[in-house]
This record gives sequence, C-alpha cells and structure tokens, in this order.
Amino acid sequence: MATAGTPVHAAATLPVHLPAKLSICCWIWSWITSATEGEPYHDLDGCMAGLKERGFNAVRVEAGLNWAFRADGSPRGQVAFRPWIAGYGWNFSTVNSRGGGRHDVLQRLVALFESARRHGVYVILTSWEYQDSTSFLADPALRAEIHAVPPGNRYMHLAKLHDRLLAVLEERGLEQNVAFVEVHNEPDASEFPGGEEGRELHEEAIGFLRDRHPEVLITGDFTSHDYAIVPENVQVFDQHVYAGFGWYFRTLFGETVLNKDFDPGKPRALPALNRVLRKDLVPWSEFMVAAENVREFWRPIMWMYENLDNEKWDEWAAETFSEWAPRIREKAETAFASDAREGRRRGLPLVFDEGGYFYPPRLARFEVFGEGLSLFELMCDLAITHGYWGFMPGTYCGPEHLAWQENPAWLLGINTRFQKGILSGS
Repeated sequence: MATAGTPVHAAATLPVHLPAKLSICCWIWSWITSATEGEPYHDLDGCMAGLKERGFNAVRVEAGLNWAFRADGSPRGQVAFRPWIAGYGWNFSTVNSRGGGRHDVLQRLVALFESARRHGVYVILTSWEYQDSTSFLADPALRAEIHAVPPGNRYMHLAKLHDRLLAVLEERGLEQNVAFVEVHNEPDASEFPGGEEGRELHEEAIGFLRDRHPEVLITGDFTSHDYAIVPENVQVFDQHVYAGFGWYFRTLFGETVLNKDFDPGKPRALPALNRVLRKDLVPWSEFMVAAENVREFWRPIMWMYENLDNEKWDEWAAETFSEWAPRIREKAETAFASDAREGRRRGLPLVFDEGGYFYPPRLARFEVFGEGLSLFELMCDLAITHGYWGFMPGTYCGPEHLAWQENPAWLLGINTRFQKGILSGS
C-alpha cells in the first residue's frame, strides 16, 4: 500500500501553471440552469468561495458551447432556460432547476473564469449537449438546431466552439485557469458515432484543438473502460467509475421502476417500490406528459424520485448495501487499477472526475452520510495509491446537494487527504 505523499503519475507532462493535484467538484450544467435569484448558483462568486472553503481547487462545468455561440462562432446573446420537467423536480439531483432564467452564456462563462482566477480555482470544460443538457433550453428551435448537427460532425462542431471559447478566454488572459478541455462528456454514452469511426472523429477534433491551443490540455473522457475507443492523442487519461451501477440497476431500480413486472397503473403492486413511495402519488400519465422532452431512459426514474419518501429509500438502501458492498468495493478497486495501468502505458496524468454509486435522489441521505461515504473514502485511497492527478469525491457534491450544505467538514477532510496523499487510517 502506498504511503503519504505518493507522487503524481506523469507529473512531468503537466503544464507548470497547473496545481500539483486537482480536487474536483462537478457543477455540471446547474451553474447556468439554476442561477436565477434564490437558486444555488445565483451568486457565482459566493459559490466559488464555497469551493475553496471545502478544499476544492477545480470545478467541472457544462461549457454551454451552442448556448454561447452560433454555429458560425458569433456570440448568441441571451438564451432562455426551462425546467427539466415543468412542475416537478424537488428530488432530482442536478435537474431540479425551476426554469425561467435568461442568460448570456458567453458572459457567464467569462464571469466564471474571472471568479476562478480570483479564488485560485481551475476549470474543466466539457459538454453534455448530446446527452442531456439540451433539454433545458426553452426555445424548441434552438434545441432542434443543436440536434440537427449530424452525428458524424458533432466532435468537430464542438471542437470549433471550444476553440472560439478558448480564444475569448485568451483575449482576456484567463486561459491559464483552464485545467483541461473535454470535447464532450462520455461520448461512449452519448449521441456520437461509436467504435473505430467515433475514435477517429474524436481524435481529429482533439488534434484540431491541440494545434490551435498547444498550451491547454485537450482530452476526452469515458465511462465504458473500452480503451480501444480512447484516441491516442488525449492528454489526460480520464475514465468515470460508477462502482454502484450494478446495485442500482439490479436492486434500487431493478426491483422497482425498471422491473419487467412494473405496472404504471398499479405502482404499489411491487413490494420494493411500494415500501419507498409516499402516500400521495403524482399519477404516471400526468407526469409523462410533463416529461415528454426528457430522454425516455430517465422518465421512470424521475417519476419514482418525484414520489419518494426519502427516509424509506435510505432505510432500504442501507439494508441492501450490506449485501452489495463487497462487489461495489471490488468494482472500484478493479477499475482504478485497470485505468491506472492503461494511463501509465500511455504516459498520461490520471484523472477521476465523475463517479461513485450511480444517480441518487437529491434529498436522500444514505450516500452522503455515515456508511455510504465508505465508497468515496475508498476511491480517495485508490486515487492516492495509483498516483492520480485529479480526484472528485462523488459527482453530487455541488451547492445544490446535501453534501455541500450539511457535510462541508467531510468534503474539506477528503479533499485535504487527497491533496496531501494521506491514506485513510494513516
């Protein structure tokens, strides 16, 4: 087992202006979509100060590329945003935005970087536009415009908009607060060509950005651990690890709304689902009308979360976790070790900037207090042991989440531990 102070792998390849280690928080798209008065990200500078208070020095965000620029690279100006599912969302992690905001996204991006510079924070730029974030746009014509880009053109389309954004940042002397750029989040789980074709298109887009901005780290990030699809010219090795995926899909979802016997007309017929539902339910048919613009995969999960009794969910999660914990731990250990071997083979700095269990209800408490934190503590140990440059202590730890609001001491502790290379129990 590694000792405190484990050196960062491939540190010699990192630009000298970047931190020796990145403690990463994910603000995803919420920093734009939940930014009206009274929402968690209205005071952007206050959020940035909150990052530092909790031990973070990096933040991963939706760049809103098509929201900031038209296809020709000109600024788009004000863009209107809507809720994820109108009228609902109290219990949705990252998609509880109330909607109604209008933002000049390019101006907001510049403000983000100006705040980052003041607070000594580094920004990871990425995109979820061909996965989920486009659903937040109020204008159906803009949503259609984004989706009309043919799949085979999407990598380069996004690369050209990243190039435009980086040029704006460079004009203002803000580019040194870019930690690195991902062309798009999880293209292996998004709407892009797959296999060899996808790898080649992704590689071309990365090459374009590397040529245009040699001082900025350009990369891709993935979730499948299929190393054959990772372009050879990435500059960071970044794989997401959802070690609790099996627990969610075989138990927490698999015994409820993703069960083949689930009947939306009789949701209480499944014992596992009935035990976690509230007394008064939003009818399935009513909810699905409101959710028509959300990806079909998410609709039953969101219906369940809208109707949850979170205390009952937490009780059930705790009961089933005891059985699943060894498998979840083994998944994390195996994935980190495998990813580290591949990253070392390529001579790249290693980053874990998303993962944990899977997708928890926003106000459920099991994963962010007590026994549930054991997975993130393990992942921190694994990141230290394998010499990771960047680590995120759970995806759902931004200003809209319970971990941020009610457990800041734990966030500060785990970020400090990663920064200093201190293994748990040391």
